[in-house]
Amino acid sequence: MAAAAQGGAMVVSSLASQWLEAIAETGMQAGGAPWFQLYWQGGRESTLRLARRAEAAGYAVVVLTVDAPVKLATLELPGDVTAVNLERPLAPAPLTARQSRVFDGWVAQAPTWDDLAWLRGQIRRPLLVKGILHPDDAERAVGLGCDGLVVSNHGGRVLDGVPASLDALPAILARVSGRVPVLLDSGIRGGRDVFKALSLGARAVLLGRPAIWGLVAAGALGVAHVIRLMRDELEVAMALTGCARIDDIGRGIPPSQAPD
Repeated sequence: MAAAAQGGAMVVSSLASQWLEAIAETGMQAGGAPWFQLYWQGGRESTLRLARRAEAAGYAVVVLTVDAPVKLATLELPGDVTAVNLERPLAPAPLTARQSRVFDGWVAQAPTWDDLAWLRGQIRRPLLVKGILHPDDAERAVGLGCDGLVVSNHGGRVLDGVPASLDALPAILARVSGRVPVLLDSGIRGGRDVFKALSLGARAVLLGRPAIWGLVAAGALGVAHVIRLMRDELEVAMALTGCARIDDIGRGIPPSQAPD
């Protein structure tokens, strides 16, 4: 509701604890169709069934997240909070004593480039790939027909010490050379961060933690307030750098002059 009220869209995770159909209906009633963040479900058939549900529910874009085949989580959720949209828990198959929990377990269920090519042929919505940090991966995803990229290090929560998304962005933009939209995720904490990403060439940005902060503080109104604050901060940065429109950002403004 908050994202749609502020002219944006929520990217709904496969791991959401609410039914994806109910979330989509609420978003569209508020004025904007959400996007669906698709996690590979360990196999093609189950992954496609989940994607088809999202398409049928009215999600405008499918965002396949590829950077978290191994994600360690120590947070214990309440018993009544579960990933209600999944057919089964995402857990590795039983292993022998000589097998690796990582390579023979989680990674064995991760999507391959062939899986991505197959999924592109099945999805009827625009398909973006999220979790790209290397130009070679960006090139290959575009070559397989993907409609866009999301440069992201998963908020730094998958592998500590990876490059910042903003640092990886320029090389990926140079390699893609305008063939598909490139979005930026991770590290956006205020409107000036948005300005920096746009000035380097990102088409748009995704928000994570700030939205959660607003949600905890004041529910949907809190999320809307956070998004509005970021918009106001972005407009201030634009005004102070002589940019009257979004399209003006990055034209003749060296990134080093973007507000700190």
